[in-house]
Amino acid sequence: MRDGGRELIPGDFRPGFRRVFARWLRGFVARRFHAVRAVSGTDGVLRAAAGATGPVILASNHASWWDPLVGFMIHDRWFADRPVASPIDRTQLENFRFFRKLGMFGVDPDDAAGLRPFVRHVEGLFASDPRTILMMTPQGRFVDPRRPVEVRPGVAMVAARRPDACMVVVAIEYGFWTDQRPEMFMRAMPVATPGERGDVHAWQAAIQDAMNANGAALASATSSRDPSAFETLMGGGAARIHPVYDAFLRLTGRRTAIETAHRAPERVAR
Repeated sequence: MRDGGRELIPGDFRPGFRRVFARWLRGFVARRFHAVRAVSGTDGVLRAAAGATGPVILASNHASWWDPLVGFMIHDRWFADRPVASPIDRTQLENFRFFRKLGMFGVDPDDAAGLRPFVRHVEGLFASDPRTILMMTPQGRFVDPRRPVEVRPGVAMVAARRPDACMVVVAIEYGFWTDQRPEMFMRAMPVATPGERGDVHAWQAAIQDAMNANGAALASATSSRDPSAFETLMGGGAARIHPVYDAFLRLTGRRTAIETAHRAPERVAR
C-alpha cells in the first residue's frame, strides 16, 4: 500500500497462531518476572473496554523491549475474542515476518507521508470488523517512563475519525521489589472524548494528558511497594534467594522468604 510514503506492510492476523503464542508467552514471562501486577481498578477499566460494541483504541507508553509483549498479554486476558492490529517499525517486521500473524503491520514511524496510509489502513480494519482493537505505542520510540509523554499524531488522527471508539491508555513500568527477578506493573484508565470530537489536536492533547496522568499514578503506586494497591495477575509468591540455598534453609527450619515488613525507624539517642 503506497500513498506518498514507503510501502505499508499489512498484517495477517491469525487467531489460532495468536492463541499458541499467548500460551508460550505466559510461561516466558513467568520465568523472567517475579510478578505481573495491575493497579486496582485496571481490570474494571479493561473489562469495560472489552464490552464496548465498537472499536477499541489502546495506547501505552514505550519504555522497553517488553512493551509489545505486554500488549499481547493484555489482548490475551481481556480482548482475546477481538481481532487485533498493532503498528510496528517496518524494518523489524521485515526481520520477524511471523509478527504479521499476531496482528502487527509495518509502518515507517519517521515518515510523515506514511500517516495517511496508516489511518486509512486502520479505518479499513475497523470497517472490516468493528470490534477490532488497535494497540499502539504512540511515542514512536523508547522513552524513560519518568519523562513526560509526547504523543505523535497518528493515534489522535484515528480517534478523531472514530469518536465512537473506546479509547484507553495503559501505563507500564518494570522494577525490582524483593526478588532477584524484576516485576511488571501496569495501570489503565479511559480517555474522555474531548469537546471537539473530530479535532485531531484536541484528541492528541486528551490522549497525552491521560497518558501522563496515568503514568504518574502508576509511578506513585509502584514506588509505594505496597502489594495491596495492586491485583496480582501472575506470580507474586514469596521472594526467594536460590533454590539450593532455599532447600538448605527449609531443612534447617529457617524461613526462605525475604523479609518485606517495614520496621519502625529506630530512635537516635541525643
